[in-house]
Amino acid sequence: MEYLLDTSIWLRGALFAPTLPEEVHGILGDPDAILGLSVYRLWEAAKKHQKGKLPLPMDLAAWFKSAVPQNVRVLPLTPEIIVESTRLPDFPVNDPDDEIIMATARVHKLTLLTTDTELKGYRHARVRYFKPKQEKG
Repeated sequence: MEYLLDTSIWLRGALFAPTLPEEVHGILGDPDAILGLSVYRLWEAAKKHQKGKLPLPMDLAAWFKSAVPQNVRVLPLTPEIIVESTRLPDFPVNDPDDEIIMATARVHKLTLLTTDTELKGYRHARVRYFKPKQEKG
């Protein structure tokens, strides 16, 4: 496993694939790539859906089955990740969600794939930032 999917990359890949750059499509579509996804990201998507901010084409449980392909490993939220989230050096944002995802990347020694501009320059972890394309509509 080399990469950790941030919520933005995971949701765009599952729901708005045309907004991802070709390089991301290559990573997500690589049949040999095993990708990580924090279980916390599933909870985050479920809460957005519950609040009406994330419309889904089917029931949430069924959508999770389709949105988490076989090459994606759901990583648990562990005490080690929680502790690491409180010790991130020079972390640029005050957001527990971002702290958890960055701590998950650091603990598992993965490169975080993200569209979050606030995380792209974080020098204490491996981060690959991608600027999303505009949706055509």
